[in-house]
Amino acid sequence: MSADAPLLVLARRIHTLDPASTTDGLRPDALLIQHGRILAAGSAEDLRRAAPTARTLDLRPATLTPGLVDAHIHLVEWALFRRDVDLTAAASPEQAAHLVARHAGRGSAWIRGRGWNPHRWATAPTRELLDRAAPGRPVALQSHDMHALWVSTAALELAGIGPDTPDPEGGRIVRDAEGRPTGLLLERAAELVVRGIPPVSDADAEAALLDAQAELHRHGITAVHCLPNIHVTGPDPLPLLESLRARDLLRLRVLVHLPVASLDDAIRVGLRSGFGGEWIRIGAVKMFLDGALGSRTAWLHEPYVGSTSRGIEVMPADEFRETVRRAANAGIASVVHAIGDAAVSRAIDVLSDPAVRGPALPHRIEHVQLCPPERFADLGAAGIIASVQPCHLITDWRAAERHWGADRCRGAYAFRSLREGGAVLAFGSDAPVEPVDPRRGLFAAVARQDLEGEPSGGWFPDERLTAADALRAYTAGPAFAAGLAGRLGTLAPGAAADFAAWDEDPLELDAPALLRLRCLATAVGGSLVWSDIPSHAHA
Repeated sequence: MSADAPLLVLARRIHTLDPASTTDGLRPDALLIQHGRILAAGSAEDLRRAAPTARTLDLRPATLTPGLVDAHIHLVEWALFRRDVDLTAAASPEQAAHLVARHAGRGSAWIRGRGWNPHRWATAPTRELLDRAAPGRPVALQSHDMHALWVSTAALELAGIGPDTPDPEGGRIVRDAEGRPTGLLLERAAELVVRGIPPVSDADAEAALLDAQAELHRHGITAVHCLPNIHVTGPDPLPLLESLRARDLLRLRVLVHLPVASLDDAIRVGLRSGFGGEWIRIGAVKMFLDGALGSRTAWLHEPYVGSTSRGIEVMPADEFRETVRRAANAGIASVVHAIGDAAVSRAIDVLSDPAVRGPALPHRIEHVQLCPPERFADLGAAGIIASVQPCHLITDWRAAERHWGADRCRGAYAFRSLREGGAVLAFGSDAPVEPVDPRRGLFAAVARQDLEGEPSGGWFPDERLTAADALRAYTAGPAFAAGLAGRLGTLAPGAAADFAAWDEDPLELDAPALLRLRCLATAVGGSLVWSDIPSHAHA
């Protein structure tokens, strides 16, 4: 039978997430697909009658949803970090150093790692620990939140960092009582070391991306929004992705956001938000207003609990406003990292200015982890996307209370209030900061608990979302943010036939059961790219 013939996909149940659909109440159990697009969703009997020559893909008893979209992932960094020393399990700096020592006999001169979490450590990391673990070797270890870098003495020396080195703007070199660098570099200070690390070859980066693509497919993810990081340098994702696409290896739809350092070049060559094709599109220019909770560099209106510090204002107000204006005048939207309440307020103020609403894509605030309650409705009113990562709540809620205080945390990770204020939610993982597994995000948004079920009643439980709203934030929300509403994030007629098949119905599970949900198959453009089903019935 011709491969151009329609394809009839059978399932136990299908959630199309089509707001215009009149069939969702009847629970469709089949999709009709042709040329990579949805022709119709309905009953298997009706669609078979409409297309008697259709091929059949039997995914019963699975439940189908639109393919998930990770709306915030550092794609290249995550792909490469999967090959570095993994420090996520280290319960102390000493354990992390032990893992480095086990890795020290491998690879090139530089040792790279990621994932150490200061929330879990009673003491601060020091360069001396790394010097003993890997004598004479340059070591650079990214923290779990990617806002701190722990380095060895050799790495400091290669970067020319000593007692007299001034803190760079937007960064801090942590020093001991005598003023000597301890080996901990916060925010933009990390760039002093990172820029000297030898680059990864394109061949290695492409191989890592293909491995990462397969891992995303195993989780039902069919599209991502790729963001640059403030102080991780590496291969430019655009030429790597284009190389994979040219060889017909790319099976992931990627919205690529640009680093602010590339803005002048983007304007000069005429790039615009929304430019691109079926697989790769240009997103927005990314700016950083502050740091992160874990490093206590998120920028706050009032100091951290027990401290005089209000965090780090990474980008001055005048520079931020001017950059947003320049980008908007060139047709490029802005995507703004803002975690602390002072940073979130400034982002809202600047992005809500009618003078900067020209680009084809909406502006976005990434993280929105601490939003003043009086500003909840301002994002929706201004059409600003709330790009949030519920999985952070799992690991961060105790630290948020400790560093921000319980009263201030009424505005923390406020998913329901942001949605009810009119903001479109777009969920992501922030990988490699957190695991890419979307089940963690679904669980966190619905339960507002950590993986041990704490706090027992949910952390600020009024901010819980329903499973349906959480699923939309992984599908329709990111599609809207990418300017692809109706084309992605839904199984409506005319949309791309990107779907995930699940062993259970995610909309019928309680919150803990979402963590056991299993992806059985993933399709992009109507073609299976991942399957854990032993056999499929075709006719």
